[in-house]
Amino acid sequence: MTQVIDTFKRVEDKYFITAEQMKEIIEECSGYIKEDAYFKYRVHSIYYDSINSDLVIRSLLKPEYKMKLRLRCYGEATGHSPVFFETKKKYGNIVYKRRIQLDEQEAYDYAEYGIMHHVKNNTADEIDYMMKYYNLKPVVRISYDRQCYSAIHESDVRITFDANVKYELNPESLKEDGNEKELPLGIIMEVKAMDRYPMWLVKILSEKKLYKQSSSKYGMIYTENFETMSPKANTYNSYQMTEQEVKICSVQY
Repeated sequence: MTQVIDTFKRVEDKYFITAEQMKEIIEECSGYIKEDAYFKYRVHSIYYDSINSDLVIRSLLKPEYKMKLRLRCYGEATGHSPVFFETKKKYGNIVYKRRIQLDEQEAYDYAEYGIMHHVKNNTADEIDYMMKYYNLKPVVRISYDRQCYSAIHESDVRITFDANVKYELNPESLKEDGNEKELPLGIIMEVKAMDRYPMWLVKILSEKKLYKQSSSKYGMIYTENFETMSPKANTYNSYQMTEQEVKICSVQY
């Protein structure tokens, strides 16, 4: 049985490529990577934000510190699937992610009605603080097909490819309902590493003249739908963490 990991600290770099480039990269990496334990699946994520879109606006301004909150399901959402409520923060180049696992309906009851779930730990407290402090609501559901590989000799290195990205604003659940719009991105390749890239990967990326890009699916959707998703009032100011947030949301992973 594969262990569920609930804490991550790593570098995550994105590269926008074509389907042909994806095929070439997998072929050239074939001696260094293998199919991951979770090889192919569809990801469904609901991103939460305030009425003034504070979290995505802050992210688009590319500050030293930014964060997001999302509910995620791997595979088809059935109403009682195992799902993850997770915080994702980026400080400098390092991504910190923490999550709790809930029953899908339990997660909906918590997010919509404030009915507390069964998990009691620091991550749950952090999520609850964010939900209440920003009065977070479900803003967009993003779904895509993911293909995963892990390095053979470097246990901390994974390469994922995301395709067929679709989204729906103001979602009611994690389940796709046929009203989604496509986000025309081609293929998003993401390299996840705890420390540094192995030299074989640096060589392949360099030869193909591929360079990492700082962007997020949620940020691109917000930009594309600015008239619909932009704040009703311009209340955004330069962000400073409160003393309480520093204490509860500290990145001690």
